[in-house]
Amino acid sequence: MKKRFVALFLAFVLVCTLLAGCASKTETPAKTETPAAAETTTETTTEAPAATETETEAPAEEADPRAEKMSKYCSENNIEYLTAAHNSESSALMEIMENFMAAGVNGVIFQNFEPDSINGTLEEMIEKGIKVVSYDSDNVPEGTTGCWICSNYDTGVVIGTAAADFINSELDGVCNYFIMNSKVAFMQDRVQGIIDTIAEKCPNSTLAYEPPKIVLAEAVETFSNMLTACPDVQVVCTGYSTCATNIIAEWLPEIQRKGGDLSKYGVFTCDCTNLDLEYMAQTVKGENILRSTVDLGLKELVPMGMITQCEAAIRGLDCEYAEGEVVTFPHDLVDLTNYEETAAKYNVEI
Repeated sequence: MKKRFVALFLAFVLVCTLLAGCASKTETPAKTETPAAAETTTETTTEAPAATETETEAPAEEADPRAEKMSKYCSENNIEYLTAAHNSESSALMEIMENFMAAGVNGVIFQNFEPDSINGTLEEMIEKGIKVVSYDSDNVPEGTTGCWICSNYDTGVVIGTAAADFINSELDGVCNYFIMNSKVAFMQDRVQGIIDTIAEKCPNSTLAYEPPKIVLAEAVETFSNMLTACPDVQVVCTGYSTCATNIIAEWLPEIQRKGGDLSKYGVFTCDCTNLDLEYMAQTVKGENILRSTVDLGLKELVPMGMITQCEAAIRGLDCEYAEGEVVTFPHDLVDLTNYEETAAKYNVEI
């Protein structure tokens, strides 16, 4: 009997994400069937879901290692899985969930970016016996298999602290800076952490533009408008990687065209994508301006941890994840002093 595995990948057109997602680029919905594999457990409700974020999301320029891990896991465990992108739109998410229920899935993992709007649908799924794992929010109905959450404000503090340290050490504590905001509620907490931290640590610096709430597709245009209004900005912070790398692609050539000293500019972000690590290696060589990111454990912790948690709930197995458990992502700074160590940890060539 073939099992069914559902993965809802956030196409975070905002920042993040995804993640999530935290998010990231828009994903093309796909269905993958895996070859049959030996079954070692009794198949009653057999089945597990999986997914990942987000706002976290891998840039278009690189393969997503999480997708590779899930594909390998499914192949080894005779699991069929589906993916769909909701683009941070609650109506699209609910439609996807309805389609998944109609398809008879056994479990789903998804980025819970608007819990108030989706909880009714989740309650219906739980009543039907579908196992649900949520990430980025623990505001979920009773009976949810598990939640994976990030302390978004604290993550913002890590980003803001890295930016403030650069401002104080390299710019004498004085500069104009931008912070990219988001329409997604949990990402706004991350942005607030950045805002509060820089304001506290760099009182002589200026937030040069009130950050509008945007989705990822609007990031470059919004940044260009901000840069036109304040061309002498030197520091930019974002809550997720894809937003940062898209901005760098726009901003870096302009700085170089004007003969700017790249050592006096900095971009600070989150997600620790392969591209983040590559850009930081370039910054060390004086060729880029990305100076830090935050490792939320997205390359390892999210895919395998969530899969194990949801599969354990579905199969009734004993494992390290208890039913209904809330697990918190780490938020570890990766900067120019330790990016090589992080790249080696995740086998990323830079």
